[in-house]
Amino acid sequence: MGRIAVTGTSSFLGARILRRLVDARGADSVVTVDIAAPPAAPGGVRHQMLDLTLPGADQRLVDVLQDEEVDTIVHAAFFTSPRRDSSYAHELESIGTLHLVAAAAAAGVRHVVMRSYTAVYGARGENPNFLTEDRRPDPNPSLGWVRDKLEAEQHALAFAKRYPSMGVTILRFATILGSGLHTFYSRVLAKRVVPVVFGYDPLVQFLHPEDALAAMEAALTKGPCGIVNVVPRDALSLLTALHLAEKVTVAVPHSAAYALADLAWNSGIGAAPAGFVDYARFLFVADGDKAKRELGWTASYRSRDALGAYLAYRYPEKAGSMLEAEA
Repeated sequence: MGRIAVTGTSSFLGARILRRLVDARGADSVVTVDIAAPPAAPGGVRHQMLDLTLPGADQRLVDVLQDEEVDTIVHAAFFTSPRRDSSYAHELESIGTLHLVAAAAAAGVRHVVMRSYTAVYGARGENPNFLTEDRRPDPNPSLGWVRDKLEAEQHALAFAKRYPSMGVTILRFATILGSGLHTFYSRVLAKRVVPVVFGYDPLVQFLHPEDALAAMEAALTKGPCGIVNVVPRDALSLLTALHLAEKVTVAVPHSAAYALADLAWNSGIGAAPAGFVDYARFLFVADGDKAKRELGWTASYRSRDALGAYLAYRYPEKAGSMLEAEA
């Protein structure tokens, strides 16, 4: 059996799947490929320094994959929150993924497991209650954070179609929320006062980190499965989540919400650009049946459990009281 290469090892998910792989298979079975060595890499794991954004990165990566005898790649080099340096984000996520799958195909890699996000479906008023994997993604085109991830998916699927010997699994994770995570939602939940859109209360899904890691392990064991939603056992309404977190909500008319969000983002104090207001208005709840059928995986935790894990981490002094309403 060949080695597993892991990208994005400085991210929450990448760092933890690296540790699990080392524990399960040994340090010699794993190699990290990233612009910098993992901050807390397990002993014995080799690191190959590579910047996926540079011209020629694909050819350099072919050499790395062949030298290290890699047959599986876990690609986790994606940002969990929108960034102001959108050009670099595009180069890393979209172009970097193009370099990676091109190199994987040329090097004879058998399986690429790539993280993605249910946000790529887009939050739309016409969305059904549960979005399945055959639903065509339709995100707000102004949202580069989502658009780059959708382009990365498209690159991976195109190469898998062109090179059938290279299988792809794209795990579309619901919002991962738990201790130690820093995402768009954790930034919102860290505030005392949270603006909401007047007249809207969409369902949201929060995925526990343990479920996310278990799904990735199942994907590595199962083999190529295409696109798979990875979601919790239930969903919460946004206002319920904010109530459980003891936040003060301020309702803003949707006509003003977009302009205010853009103003806050452009002034450097906002958590996300205006396109994210869509996700505070409309559904983007994904169906998890394919993960059960194809991966043999079902979530062990509910959205409430993931929210509770985050709140216990963020507000340890209040951990016992904040979710009393659950009982």
